Amino acid sequence: MERYEMAELLSQKAGVSLEEAKAALEENNWDLLDAMVALERAHKTAGAGPSVHMETETAVPYTNPVRPVKNVSGGHKGQKFFTNGFAAIWDYIKKLFRISVENDFVVIRQDKQLLAVPVLVLVVLLIASFGLMLVVLIAGLFCGCQYRFEGRQLGRDAINDAMGKASDIAEDIKESFHTDGQDDEK
Repeated sequence: MERYEMAELLSQKAGVSLEEAKAALEENNWDLLDAMVALERAHKTAGAGPSVHMETETAVPYTNPVRPVKNVSGGHKGQKFFTNGFAAIWDYIKKLFRISVENDFVVIRQDKQLLAVPVLVLVVLLIASFGLMLVVLIAGLFCGCQYRFEGRQLGRDAINDAMGKASDIAEDIKESFHTDGQDDEK
């Protein structure tokens, strides 16, 4: 299709003058669809909305590469999803970090506080040497240590009740070994 025919067709379908149609086509590298969209965005179409279909007798070759659909903010839809998703994950990580610094892991033995460290330190130690830390924590239970979390977010009864139950279980096991040893001596 010749450029004049394209301008004439756009003028007819968009309800604009031939000069406006030609200018829109020139601005959009003679792409009919892009020119039509540009005219609609500029509100220059005469009653033609987004539902106007351009019918041609011959196929119009499409020379422009496919352009990604942009959202209102100017970024691509995929970029906005990724950015929003990443921002949500980053906010969650910051929240976890804040909680881990504001709350303490406390070790108590015979009603005396032996150690109080931020939960972040405990997490780093567990990640660095899980096996060793697990052995140390369990050995501490059998040596009469009790563990608690203190702070606004983690100092709740449910968490500390579970820690207290672990201490009670360790005491029960220790007592059962102690009584079994006394039975063997008799």
